[in-house]
Amino acid sequence: MAKKFDLKNSSPVLYIVLGALLTVFGHKMLGIAMTVAGIVFVVLGIIDILGARMTSGVTNIVIGAVILVLGNLVLDIVLLVLGIIIAAKGVMALVEVLKNQNKNITEIIYPAITIIVGVGLACGNLLGDLIVVVGILLIVDGVLGLLGLKKK
Repeated sequence: MAKKFDLKNSSPVLYIVLGALLTVFGHKMLGIAMTVAGIVFVVLGIIDILGARMTSGVTNIVIGAVILVLGNLVLDIVLLVLGIIIAAKGVMALVEVLKNQNKNITEIIYPAITIIVGVGLACGNLLGDLIVVVGILLIVDGVLGLLGLKKK
């Protein structure tokens, strides 16, 4: 019987997509994503105001303007938080694997790469070329994650 797909199982797929985008577009991808997010918030704010949802509309416009004006700062914060979250996920997975009596090297590699990816993302904006390496590691991490899900 096929295993049910849930949000927990989608992490490897998201890692592969994010890794591919970072590898192809590098640091520019993050700037583009922040600009698009800012524009989307402003447009949603205008739509909310036109729909008589003033508070929501003003909030969205302010968020969009902040992202557009302070995009690099916001991007640095997002990368730092995302990196810390991914690294923490890797540490927790590694602790679980190390508790297991019957562990093999592939079970250790996935959390180790996840930790490296998290640290790379947290520091990636400071090291421009590392973004492409982080993208490649995300793809490898995602593929290993999918292989791990397939075994379960």
